[in-house]
Amino acid sequence: MNFEIRDRLFLEAQERHSLSPLAAKSEDYHRTRRYSEPEHPYRTAFQRDRDRIIHSRAFRRLKHKRQVFLTQSGDHYRTRLTHTLEVAQLSRTLARSLGLNEDLTEAIALGHDLGHTPFGHVGEIVLHKIMSGRDDLDGVLPSGVAAGGYKHNYQSLRVVDVIEKKYNWEGLNLTAAVREGLLKHTRLRRSDISYPDFHLEGLQYEQDPAATLEGQLVAVSDEIAQRTHDLEDGIRAQYVTLRQVRELDIMKRVEAASPPGQPVPAHDFLQRNHSIRSLINFLVTDVQRETQRRVSESGATGKEFHTLMAWFSDQVHPLQEELDHFIDRYVIRTTVERHSDDRAVDVIRTLFKAYYRTPQLLPAWRLQTLPLPDDGNAASLPQREWHIFLRAICDYIAGMSDHFAETEYTRIESVLHES
Repeated sequence: MNFEIRDRLFLEAQERHSLSPLAAKSEDYHRTRRYSEPEHPYRTAFQRDRDRIIHSRAFRRLKHKRQVFLTQSGDHYRTRLTHTLEVAQLSRTLARSLGLNEDLTEAIALGHDLGHTPFGHVGEIVLHKIMSGRDDLDGVLPSGVAAGGYKHNYQSLRVVDVIEKKYNWEGLNLTAAVREGLLKHTRLRRSDISYPDFHLEGLQYEQDPAATLEGQLVAVSDEIAQRTHDLEDGIRAQYVTLRQVRELDIMKRVEAASPPGQPVPAHDFLQRNHSIRSLINFLVTDVQRETQRRVSESGATGKEFHTLMAWFSDQVHPLQEELDHFIDRYVIRTTVERHSDDRAVDVIRTLFKAYYRTPQLLPAWRLQTLPLPDDGNAASLPQREWHIFLRAICDYIAGMSDHFAETEYTRIESVLHES
């Protein structure tokens, strides 16, 4: 038997011969990196991007970042990391079934939430209010002065472009297809987000969906993962009952679509698992068929798309929106979760005020990069330097895990109390 190493050229040829003509090919994108570097001997450009994301510090911190439930609520609730892995699995399944590039979808999926804050979406909301001038932190910041806003998809791009430090250049030097997928996995907000050092090369920023089908698949897989795992975690936490869930229109459609004669498990635990996996299969199958239909009817022949192709069908879209509203009302907005949100708001606002008033509370490596005012008053900095100062604080807080943010909050409270 001839047992040979399959090098990068072999893998690129395999992509050309086995993937759909509409799939993104890694050999077409290795020159889209911001900094020129030699290609790897046995990994494609997208494999390399995926590996760089997995080995980043930001990726490791996802394991201690909240999805919906606090990370200490229990071992079986999703964290930002397990959510990320579920998105990667769903998008790879869809990509493989449609003949698209699994390595590209996996790289985008694994990196899509690198920019998420501690404490879930509430952390994002708090930082955006501060950075857009809507929260002056009780008079600590100049009132109404915007510093660019905050949104996690923009921050994910900033993480891989600027914040991660592993090479002789800024960031991870990823290909444009991966970078665009990270940015466009959720809605763009061109009007109220203005990030520094925002490199638009190859991102087709003027259009909303990703230009690759792979990027679009990650965006819709993110929606499916959120709906299904938030619902399962809500049932586990006893915020909703399985009976309530089965009364939803989408679950009635799911049950109707199940193979005839398939028995429903009698045990509640098995019923829950049966319902969730049936729902996942229903949504993924719908996206698969709808994407195939839209692409076929478009007559597309190229590898770039300017309209949304990967999404739910017209019949299923309103059903999954109803499910989203149900989860928001009965799971995310419960009294328990609102209480934890209030705590998160206090922690993040306290940290930001402390770092702004007393930059010396920041770690030494961060202080070395900051434009510090001679008089100790950050408001006296020129506008550009003031924006850099605020963004550095924002970057530092956004990168924290839930546990580290709480620990830092306790440390700062102690230091300020002693002084």
